[in-house]
Amino acid sequence: MKISALASMLNLRLAWRRITSGGNQQYKRFFRHIYYAYEVALDDNLRDLRARMLSRVWRPHQPDRIYLPKASGLQRPLTLLCLEDQIVFQALANVIASKTRARRRPFLYRSVFSNVLDRPGSIFFFREWYQAYSAFSKKVERHYADGLRWVADFDLAAFYETVSHDLLLRTAYPRLTDTDDVKWIKECLGAWTSELAKNTTGHGLPQGPIASALLAEVFLLPVDEVMARFEGYTRYVDDVRLFARTEAEIRRAVIQLEIQCRERGLIPQVDKYSIREARSADEARGMLPSVGYWTDSTEPRLLPHLAERLVSGAIGGRPLRIQDKSRARYVFYRARPSRRLLRLACALLPRHPEHVDAFAAFLSQYDYRKSIRDCCLAELERTPYEYVQGELWHILARFYGHPRSFDAKKRQTLVAQAVRILRGRRNGTALKLGAAHFACAAEKRDGHRNSRFLRHQESAILQAAIAPALPSAAITPDGVVTAYLRRVHIEPGLALAPGLLAEGMSLKALGVNQARLPSQVKNVYRKLGLTNSRIRKVDVIGERILERFGVASSGHWLRLLGSEYAHAAGLLMEAEAAFSSGPSYWLSHQNSFNQTVFLALQRHLVASGNSAAMPTRDRTGALRNFGDTLNATSRFSTAYPKIANAFRDINVRRNKLPGSHPYDKKTAAQTRYLGAQERNRFVGPLRDAYTELLTLCP
Repeated sequence: MKISALASMLNLRLAWRRITSGGNQQYKRFFRHIYYAYEVALDDNLRDLRARMLSRVWRPHQPDRIYLPKASGLQRPLTLLCLEDQIVFQALANVIASKTRARRRPFLYRSVFSNVLDRPGSIFFFREWYQAYSAFSKKVERHYADGLRWVADFDLAAFYETVSHDLLLRTAYPRLTDTDDVKWIKECLGAWTSELAKNTTGHGLPQGPIASALLAEVFLLPVDEVMARFEGYTRYVDDVRLFARTEAEIRRAVIQLEIQCRERGLIPQVDKYSIREARSADEARGMLPSVGYWTDSTEPRLLPHLAERLVSGAIGGRPLRIQDKSRARYVFYRARPSRRLLRLACALLPRHPEHVDAFAAFLSQYDYRKSIRDCCLAELERTPYEYVQGELWHILARFYGHPRSFDAKKRQTLVAQAVRILRGRRNGTALKLGAAHFACAAEKRDGHRNSRFLRHQESAILQAAIAPALPSAAITPDGVVTAYLRRVHIEPGLALAPGLLAEGMSLKALGVNQARLPSQVKNVYRKLGLTNSRIRKVDVIGERILERFGVASSGHWLRLLGSEYAHAAGLLMEAEAAFSSGPSYWLSHQNSFNQTVFLALQRHLVASGNSAAMPTRDRTGALRNFGDTLNATSRFSTAYPKIANAFRDINVRRNKLPGSHPYDKKTAAQTRYLGAQERNRFVGPLRDAYTELLTLCP
């Protein structure tokens, strides 16, 4: 294994695409705006990274770690790697995936059902998880039908934490020797599994990146090869289900599995181990492995009556508790505002902190509600979980500007509490991020310079994650952004790009010497024109739109999008990168770009007094469904049919992708992926839409 193989431009580009197209949305939400900024100068940045890798100048950075509550009351670690560490880690996973693909193939969909690789070279690392998950469930049923009625449940304790780096690399490369390149790779793996350099170990995988999921599968490959002799061996990640015809046979299989696992340093989880004789297929199926439902969708699609009916089958007991977590999470992530669901969310949050992400996604649709505020304040005092506290601070931050949210005394108390959290060295990133959001919201309303407490935060990821919430006063020569731009880490500087554009603030105006910036930040700022005395001279969106659709512009996109420019540019760059290799992914991101542009256009139409402007938020203050704003009979669609028709057709087709919905809402037919010919038919209407749109731009 050589660094030169990891650092090829082809592999680094593929690593980047697989990171940005990965389904680990809960992880990516901390980095999405940074991804978009890095994307603006992607080729320059990847060439820069390649050169530093080949010269051994590049070294891994220590990660941040946050802890998510589990139903058991314990916590699950989520390891936040720095941006280029994610790229290098995924590049390593790409190479190991190619090396072990043929060796894994005989077991896939036969005995192993998790993290199945997509085709070689695909921008998607894995196939859709629900395909393999469904196959796992059917395999269990087939075993029972074939007479394998004895069942053993076998799980591993702290699986990711116990993966040996040396054994992992030797599994992929049996003849591996400790060359300088291999030592460098082990150094990286060791750094990514510990927050402190002095605590670096030779085992463990960082939880969160999709690269870890592949490496975990490879680590278990020797176990799969030995256990393949047992007819009833089935595995989904570290959850193993054994089936046999007799009790003696199942016990022999369990003993062999335990031996294989212990030889690799893996520890069986005693509490989850059991042997039983199933009397029905349902009993044989038992509790299938848990699969979290994560989404970053900003467009809820479940109407209240449907969401309420679905959630009724997911909760029960006195007091009410969640019984079907997959269904409950789906509902709260995708449901529109509903009085009943609001009451349920506030009632269930204290009993199920492990689902705080889903509750927060639902509550984020509301502007201000006293019931939400009271629930958050009460739980903030009660919960021991920093991650939950952080999510509650985020909700309260959105309420801060509402005149009835808090009285003067309560505002003062909460701001002081948030500042104490930011000043506390032992407080975790998730908690500090929520408190920083609240402190910045308070600064926007009251004017006190709370953002100054971000200046000396050790975590670059924390500083970068809060950048979109920074108040205008922070983006000035005496604001916190100057400390951001002095950091060696690239994340804070990248995250500032949209804010600098919005405030019209160049490096010269800030008094920052661009020569001292990290090269990656400099590349992005140069593309966006932020290194000039007069900013916004380069329009990367205009360049891409001209190249793909033949529509020329003269700074229109910069003026229209304003502070959303970098975000929109990142979306368009991702769409363009997938035009040939992933039509469905292109469609999804082109649709997101269209919605960003549409919202900016509506703001411009409102400001200019155009009667065709459409309201983009509902009575609760939540963003309206994109499809609703494009209704064919609306005043905007009537006035500007080329824009509305093209955007509507793409949005409708996006909703019929398997990644959005498994079945068509009206016909109940299975949804399908976008083909190349169908993709090409969207190009002409988009050309007409963008041409008409630019005539309306300032």
